[in-house]
Amino acid sequence: MFARLVISFAVLLVSLPLSQAQTSEDGDPLESYLAYQGENFLIEGVKLVDVGNGTAGDTYDVLLLNGWIARVAPAGSLEASEGTIVVAGHGKTLIPGLVGMHNHLHMPGAPSMAAEAARLYLASGVTTIQTAGSADPIGELALQRDIEAGLAPGPRIASSAPYITGPGGNGPMEKPLDELAARRFVDEWAGRGVSTIKLYRHTDPVIAEIIIEQAHKRGLRVAGHLCSITYEEAARMGIDSIEHGLHPASDFVAEKSKGVCIPSVDAKAELAVNDPRLDELISILVEKNVALTSTLAIQESRFPQRPQADDRVLDLLAPHLAEASRQRTEAMAGMDVTPAISEAYWGLLLSFERRFVKAGGTLLAGPDTGRHVLPGLGDQRNFELLREAGFSTQDVLKIMSQNGADALGLGKEIGGVQTGRRAELVLLNGNLEADPSIIREVVVVFNGGRAYDPARLIMGLEGMIGK
Repeated sequence: MFARLVISFAVLLVSLPLSQAQTSEDGDPLESYLAYQGENFLIEGVKLVDVGNGTAGDTYDVLLLNGWIARVAPAGSLEASEGTIVVAGHGKTLIPGLVGMHNHLHMPGAPSMAAEAARLYLASGVTTIQTAGSADPIGELALQRDIEAGLAPGPRIASSAPYITGPGGNGPMEKPLDELAARRFVDEWAGRGVSTIKLYRHTDPVIAEIIIEQAHKRGLRVAGHLCSITYEEAARMGIDSIEHGLHPASDFVAEKSKGVCIPSVDAKAELAVNDPRLDELISILVEKNVALTSTLAIQESRFPQRPQADDRVLDLLAPHLAEASRQRTEAMAGMDVTPAISEAYWGLLLSFERRFVKAGGTLLAGPDTGRHVLPGLGDQRNFELLREAGFSTQDVLKIMSQNGADALGLGKEIGGVQTGRRAELVLLNGNLEADPSIIREVVVVFNGGRAYDPARLIMGLEGMIGK
């Protein structure tokens, strides 16, 4: 199956690819991953789905020069100058590169997969990521620098500090006990170059408030996978984003003690879709300008009636993780469906995200790698699930590109197919608006002035994730 996957990518290329072993005279470490040599491209007759200029569904020529979008014009109106590579876009869709906002370089059972994860993200059309929590922040920063220097393939990385939690939380995570320790933590990691601080489930509310204040002084974002702190409390503290949609919210637990993390899913599973308390919470989040990060791909993995690992995933996982995934899928097939894993609860999660956006909230997206949700492949599944939730193709691309770019302060440079923006773009084989699964059919990824072949990025990763 993996061999067929690689071939299916390769045959979509519209000119002869480079030899796998070929490198440039100066030893360019990226050359073996490229679809074409050169930095200037004319994509002819391609269907655009862009979130900013009303070109959805129309057919255009797109000129890319030295890593930037030089011109977007009606199909047939542009000609390639000497040295410009012509890419046939007929029957294909061009979209902005995806901006993943909860995209780890690790996952349970695979703590050291940073280089492999970076390749998978880029091969899947993800050109920028925020990691939203790091298990290896020093290694993550080093990879970020290597990618920026053109020494390794991968997306732009907005790196994270180590996770912060509190008493009762995960052992390896940081647990600052007082104001001085909290402020020193933020200052240390700001100095190292991270852009995000992640609060985890058992964080003390007093410490959280200090972390948020100090992080904002240092120009850092703060994300939270919450439990001990309710969404309303975090919003009033000024947190930037709350992760995982509605699922971790402890706001609906009766008589919840302040600062205590207790199970909350059963309380939410009892809510009606039209419960007014949901709208009240949404109003507070929107008022306080708190973004919500959708991680539907990992949430879906909790529901036995939903799709689980497919052949693409099983081919990439290390053998012991692939077998564990198969066993988990078999075990889930025999589970009793409780309210917490029912279709009704799944529908509630989707409905909450739709209502949040309708109310004016900023929805972001990322896969939160784990179980069978792999880097890049999980982002593609997120696209499909957001479409299932009722968002249009343009809405989903806004969520998964422009909104993330804006959150990272890059909104004027990336996130759209528009003249003057960076050429961080993904060419897909087929009509994405007609078929959401086309998000998996990546032909070429344009990033940093290069045109990457997804088959070459994936080649050699079979059975390696988590090994």
